[in-house]
Amino acid sequence: VFPIMSEVAEEWQIKDILQSVEKYLFDRKLKGFHLNTDFGEEQHNLGRAFSFVYGDKENGAFFNHMIVMFSYALYKRGFVKDGWRVLSSIYNMAIDTEKSKIYPCLPEYFNLEGRGLYMYLTGSASWFVLTVVTEVFGVKGKNGDLFIEPKLCAEQFKHSSNISINRIFAGRNLNINFSNPKKLGYGRFKIIKASLNAQDLALKESPRIVIDRKTIIKLPSDKINTLDIILG
Repeated sequence: VFPIMSEVAEEWQIKDILQSVEKYLFDRKLKGFHLNTDFGEEQHNLGRAFSFVYGDKENGAFFNHMIVMFSYALYKRGFVKDGWRVLSSIYNMAIDTEKSKIYPCLPEYFNLEGRGLYMYLTGSASWFVLTVVTEVFGVKGKNGDLFIEPKLCAEQFKHSSNISINRIFAGRNLNINFSNPKKLGYGRFKIIKASLNAQDLALKESPRIVIDRKTIIKLPSDKINTLDIILG
């Protein structure tokens, strides 16, 4: 996670990491990603965590906060399909209530049976929201301005060509709509048109747009403002 996130790992190394993760950490039965492989015996030299039975807590469980951070790192480096696969694995395990035996939520980890545990002890939620907002939808601030670079997959437009997110930026409530008529995936689309409260914004076709903070501040503060973005 950290070599990818910190940009120490080069692109070819990230591809090698993904191959290793697929080979050693991906669980083909539960479709999730283990924190580590099974050492086959207690590893006291590695600390208390490796005295747990394999598949519990820090020893080989599906440890959600590190899975989310892995996804965030992949998104940050442009490995969008891989990042979405990792992120959605948590969602899919959570909603499989027959195995998870929990109300759908974000537990600290899932064990080898796919059961969600420690609902009150999780560092995952903030990372999950951060990843979805700033990387999947690509909505964030940059030097005080509103910066939008969507990293949406074609799969996310399977049921509709429109996806929306509500955010507050510079004290203004924004409903940001992404329209993708051709249902293209990341790397194949650009932002070809954008309008703010039905007023077209001047822009060049690009994977990203920047809206000046002064423009946002001029918007009404007592209503929901609509930002429509067309992908193509």
